[in-house]
Amino acid sequence: MKNRMISALLSMALVTSMLMGCGSDTSKNTAASDPSVSTDLESYDFSQDEKVVLTAGGIQSAEDTVTLAMEKMAELASEKSGGTIQISVSPAAQLGDATSQMEAVSLGTQEIFVDASSWLSTFVDDALVTSMFFLFRDEDHFSRFLQSDIEREFEDQLADKEGVRVIANNWQRSPRSIVCKKQINSLDDLAGMKMRVPDIKTYMESAGALGLGTAQVAWGETYLAIQQGVVDSCESPMDSIYTMKFYETTKHVVETEHIRDSVMVYMNESILGGLSAGQQQALKEAAQEAGEWYTEQVKEASTECKKIMEDEGTVFDSLSEKLIQSMAEVVAARAEELEKEGLWSEGLFAKIQAIGQ
Repeated sequence: MKNRMISALLSMALVTSMLMGCGSDTSKNTAASDPSVSTDLESYDFSQDEKVVLTAGGIQSAEDTVTLAMEKMAELASEKSGGTIQISVSPAAQLGDATSQMEAVSLGTQEIFVDASSWLSTFVDDALVTSMFFLFRDEDHFSRFLQSDIEREFEDQLADKEGVRVIANNWQRSPRSIVCKKQINSLDDLAGMKMRVPDIKTYMESAGALGLGTAQVAWGETYLAIQQGVVDSCESPMDSIYTMKFYETTKHVVETEHIRDSVMVYMNESILGGLSAGQQQALKEAAQEAGEWYTEQVKEASTECKKIMEDEGTVFDSLSEKLIQSMAEVVAARAEELEKEGLWSEGLFAKIQAIGQ
């Protein structure tokens, strides 16, 4: 895995290319942009479809598993569409930070953005609840949520309000852990420590409930912010802790597993709808299959990255069940207050927690 990541970093030659011609046969441009519509690719004739070039932007480093999965998606999309879809992958925030890229996809100046499911909450108020720490019990709970009517409603709202369609939500990340410069043994050890968090209210509220200070720093600038003392810590999936080199400046990883999230493939719905029905189906299948590949790869990557970091002197702290429970209770109490303030729909936090019970 380490060799594959290094090879990907050395060989990556990426070209950013904006629009694109869309399928000329408008009879094929059906409502297939609706996720419920499916087209049989085995019998579909791509010979009448114009070739299109789509730009897929991301913020993870070139060797990160997310970027490798984006390249996998590009390969699959080309194969499934008879070569009529080409995807140019632009990682490492080459097209701007996450907020800028989400806005660009909404405006249609960028076709695809691939990153965390938490960006849904930028546009869908109820989706804010999913970024509350310790909401999900385990991987099975989170998987059930991704397939639930609640998640489907979030995605439909995003399409209705912003013209952005989620074409895959199954790229499940490893649980997020806290990277910091000291060992954590109690809630008191978190007090006063400043953590880098994204500009998402529930991230900030969760961290604040635990006694942490927060600062909004662009993902690509986090390493330097920790190194320069702008922040004391950050939180990240295990594989990204390695690929972003956060561990080099901290030497402590606290395995809290406080957030479970997925990477989503966001696409401008009008551009998606402008493709032929076959191209739309090919693109959605490619994104889904890349997600299955990613989920398996990230488990392997996380295990191997942890071993490499341990070998380089990073200390991994596992917290007691009692301390994790105390942290979860503090955050849940703050979630109850936020719900009463109307941050999301009444009863939603408890409804999500009850999935699968």
